[in-house]
Amino acid sequence: MHRENPSPRWLRVLPRPSLHAGFALYREPLHHRRLRLSTAAVRKRGKTDECHARHSHASPGLGREPRFARSKRTASRPPRTTTLTASVLPPAKPDLQFAIALLTLTLVWLAILAILAVFSVLRGRFQTYIPGYKSKGPLAFLSDAQYFATKPVGLIQRATEQCGNVFSIQVLSVYNVWLRGNQLNKIYLETREDVWSFKAGMGLFLNKIVEPGFWEHYRVLLSSLRKYVSGGRAQDHAAVVSVEETSKAAVQWASEPDFEPFANISMLVHNIIVRSLMGQDFYEHDAPELFELVHAMEADIRSLLSFILPDWIPHPPARRLRKARERFKEIFLERLRERSLAGGEQVQPMQDYVAFTMQDKATAPLKHLMASHHTILMFAAHTSTVANIAWNMIALLRHPDIMTKVSRELRSETKGNESLLLQACVKETTRYYCGIKLLRLACRDVSIPEAKVNVPKGAVVSISPYLTHRDAENYVNPEVWDPQRWIDDQGEIKQADNKSNGVKFMPFGGGSHRCVGEKMAMIMVTSAVATLVRDYDWEWASPDVPDKTDFEKLDFDKVGTPWLRGGVRVRMKKAGLDGCD
Repeated sequence: MHRENPSPRWLRVLPRPSLHAGFALYREPLHHRRLRLSTAAVRKRGKTDECHARHSHASPGLGREPRFARSKRTASRPPRTTTLTASVLPPAKPDLQFAIALLTLTLVWLAILAILAVFSVLRGRFQTYIPGYKSKGPLAFLSDAQYFATKPVGLIQRATEQCGNVFSIQVLSVYNVWLRGNQLNKIYLETREDVWSFKAGMGLFLNKIVEPGFWEHYRVLLSSLRKYVSGGRAQDHAAVVSVEETSKAAVQWASEPDFEPFANISMLVHNIIVRSLMGQDFYEHDAPELFELVHAMEADIRSLLSFILPDWIPHPPARRLRKARERFKEIFLERLRERSLAGGEQVQPMQDYVAFTMQDKATAPLKHLMASHHTILMFAAHTSTVANIAWNMIALLRHPDIMTKVSRELRSETKGNESLLLQACVKETTRYYCGIKLLRLACRDVSIPEAKVNVPKGAVVSISPYLTHRDAENYVNPEVWDPQRWIDDQGEIKQADNKSNGVKFMPFGGGSHRCVGEKMAMIMVTSAVATLVRDYDWEWASPDVPDKTDFEKLDFDKVGTPWLRGGVRVRMKKAGLDGCD
């Protein structure tokens, strides 16, 4: 029997309520629910009647109405129909409501996406997060500290590959931020001292060897040094002392079967510094002891304990440093007393830096800090000057054709001590071998828009001269020692281009923190190398030395330019004595 469909077409297409009603996009209106329930009741009642009729026909003996009687009764009854009253009809089409809900949801999501987009742009412009280098292993924090001290080149290169040109490396308790690239080098070097402090950064290492209050007068003392080393008399005096001390040391070296250049040149440079800057009396009485004190202090300064522990913790390196500092001060004050007893006039003005500071009105009241000042000066001048002289000699030995040309120029009557190629060799050596890092301490939070980061207060901020000088974007074949790169077509020494594309040459730093002793250091290096090449013939201790030596195994534990880890053996003899031992 045909029955009229109780549900209108628009109702049949409506979605059924979701089992997860709390997350359904469509919520059934109350009048829809009433309509659906009434329709379901009609259907159920019809099915019940049909079931009752079937059971009655199958079991007439159970008191059920006979089939013919039921058929007669149902035939006289009009067919049952389902009627929809106006009270259960929807007041509006649900398709419209659903569309409105969907449109509202879409607009909400678009608003959220717009907010996220704006936030992303702002975060990109003012990002405060600095990517941190993540190494592998459960004890990565210990291995990072070890690599940072002994193999920093590989660690910094890996961090750059992982994080980009701005990253942080956590070395135990010290938060290090590294900036890579020529433009960031320029920003670093031009940032003011009160923002990123050089003296505070150096204080992390050197506080234990200077007197309290030294850093408050550091600028005054540095100004006096700049004034002294820029004078012609001081430079001429340093050149004379350098030649005399080099000639004296070379006689001793030539008398030995072979020798290690770094260790022996270290003593040579120490004598030049003491004699030219501190004076003849320090040189004659105290040079050997001062040499031992400086080397002992350097070893304890680069101790990991000295780097991560505060000054007030009396760990063994700190105790040794304090003891060495007191002894250095005793020596210094003793020499000053002797000069005072001698009347002072016997010491010629400008002859040494100590006499100059005692006569300068700005520095004379700081007599109690002079021992600390000269200790810092020795650290700044010694290690890198030793390395530059030694690496020049090793590089010339590894390039015998260049060694021959330089020695020929120096030994000619017309050239004398002037050699364009030697100047290029010295400059190339400062590029090829230089310090792994410059460091400063952030005194406040600093935004770097170019890098889209904020460097937090208290971070140790560093750049790498060594890796900048070995960057293929800055130099052709950067891994090759080639002095010709510094000689132009007119036969002049080229000047490094640090303006067009940031700073890419900085063996002596730059900006307001450029090394004030750069000129004096170059005088010492050039004078010493010229004397050694002009007056002596050099060779390896044995023919297999170059093959057995890893010349890229650098000792970055030193404060400044690295030495060759493990050293190398060479020998020398007086020039023109071929065939003589």
